[in-house]
Amino acid sequence: MEKSSILRWVIIGVVVWVAFQYGPRLWGGGGAGSDGKASGVQPLGAESSCSALLPCAPPERGAEALCELVGKRFKAQFSTKSASLKHLWLEGESYKLDGQPIDLVTTSDLEWRRPLRFEWRTMGVNDQVKYDAFDWVLESKDASSCVFSWSDEKVALKQIVKTTERPFELEVRATLQNLGKDKLAHRLSVEAASWRTEKEVESKLGRQSPFVTDVECLHDGKLKKMTPGDFEPGDFSDAGFDRGWFWQPGSINFAAVSNFYFSQALVPTGQPASSCMMQIEERWDTVNYPDKSKDPNYGAIYRSRLAWDKKELEPQQSAEYSVLAYFGPKERDVLAAAGGGSHKLGELVDLGYFSPIARYLLLYLVWLHKMIGNWGIAIILMTLSVRTVLFPLTWKQIKSGLGMRRLKPEIDEINRKFKDDAQQKNLATMELWKKHKINPFGGCLPAIFQLPVWWALYTSLQTAVELYHTPFIWFRDLSAPDPYYILPIVLGGTMILQQKMMPQQMDPMQQKMMTFVMPAVFTVMMLFLPSGLAVYMLTNAVLGILQQLMIEKYWSGQDPVAATAGSGIVVKDKPSLPSRGRKDGTG
Repeated sequence: MEKSSILRWVIIGVVVWVAFQYGPRLWGGGGAGSDGKASGVQPLGAESSCSALLPCAPPERGAEALCELVGKRFKAQFSTKSASLKHLWLEGESYKLDGQPIDLVTTSDLEWRRPLRFEWRTMGVNDQVKYDAFDWVLESKDASSCVFSWSDEKVALKQIVKTTERPFELEVRATLQNLGKDKLAHRLSVEAASWRTEKEVESKLGRQSPFVTDVECLHDGKLKKMTPGDFEPGDFSDAGFDRGWFWQPGSINFAAVSNFYFSQALVPTGQPASSCMMQIEERWDTVNYPDKSKDPNYGAIYRSRLAWDKKELEPQQSAEYSVLAYFGPKERDVLAAAGGGSHKLGELVDLGYFSPIARYLLLYLVWLHKMIGNWGIAIILMTLSVRTVLFPLTWKQIKSGLGMRRLKPEIDEINRKFKDDAQQKNLATMELWKKHKINPFGGCLPAIFQLPVWWALYTSLQTAVELYHTPFIWFRDLSAPDPYYILPIVLGGTMILQQKMMPQQMDPMQQKMMTFVMPAVFTVMMLFLPSGLAVYMLTNAVLGILQQLMIEKYWSGQDPVAATAGSGIVVKDKPSLPSRGRKDGTG
């Protein structure tokens, strides 16, 4: 029991800590190279406005005109400045901050970094990443569509944006026509982009900020994710990098920028895109803050693009491109149906290493919520269900602990007898285990088998947007920490009680560590983790106590030898009790 208990808690503690600090979604705050060398680092105002296809931006721009769209569960605002998305507000009480609708566009004041900005430039061999910026004409608009156009003597451009009947979706169709007398080459790309400051993405003692962001590309059925640490200057000697961008060729399903709860995803629906382009660039105000660390808004812009191969148009020839844009929360049922359900946007939800298990748990959680109407109660019932399903393993784990406890007097005697001979002590202990058919790791193995299920449940609740701003009892938001620290403290006390109930087989120092140190670690962690996770962990701990009490009561009512028959547990006989059939007690 000593080894199994230590190993079990070490495994749980290490897995929880490592996963939250260095797991697949835990990329920390490393940024692109700070020396500005070929690393995609571009301080504010560093963009160029020239293009090989389109002229430089005029010194003075025209007045901005806006087109507002009303889609299903969102409102959007497009600008004539580059025909780009300036704002996209989510609808619903769950998607408000400080009483205002959440705006998924965080780069509205940076025209060159706005989402859904189509770029028609032709890339020369020595070109840097340059941008064309010009004023489009808003030809027509209504609540469901915007029509933009722009033309000169060489080209005619048209961009049509429409809402769909599905939530959080926009359809964009862009057309280019060659009006000149010569061939005209273009190479189209369109991007999603999000700006996050360093403070927004900081972690707090095991609590990953929900604003931690990555850039993603689903290609050839494989999901490629990149984080700031992937864009260090040294990485740009790799063949996959070009001028600060990582290029991913292949059959492209989508390009996206995502955090825990929300995503901007672009899907090619017309001509197939030839590649994804991903970049994470540092941003700060170089004019007022020469030292980037002094800028309170220092952070990074996360950019992910769809890109098409270079194409030449004959005079009067046209090219048309279509994109489906999903800008919204990672609601699993909505993602599954996006664009008709054939674009695999469900891959945007990161459920960790045990995602196959987590998906079924989340489906069950959503079903429980539909039946009950309360997410907190649904979490409790799901935890109860999982505990019930895993009860056979819990039974074996506790029964093994009881067997070890019954051997404690003999183990203590071995320790006393061979206290100066470790080899003989180990041999005698192993012989004792063998004699009574005890597996010293019998209590640990069931816990290891249960770990994938519990970890899948843990990660699924950590990333469940369904809990976002959802109240339960005194919590205003199940996706945020308990503001009053009540639940973490209660959880810590419950874990201490649970440890005190476990069979005591360790020396006093080890037992003290298991009884107080581990609960203290989990309590501190829960101060910063979502309340929904705390509800799950507290429910799990309480159910564990109840199951242990039930199993111990069951075994205490059995004949000590018969009770352990078939389980490999053999204990010494208790003194015989007087027969109730004879007054003299002689049996």
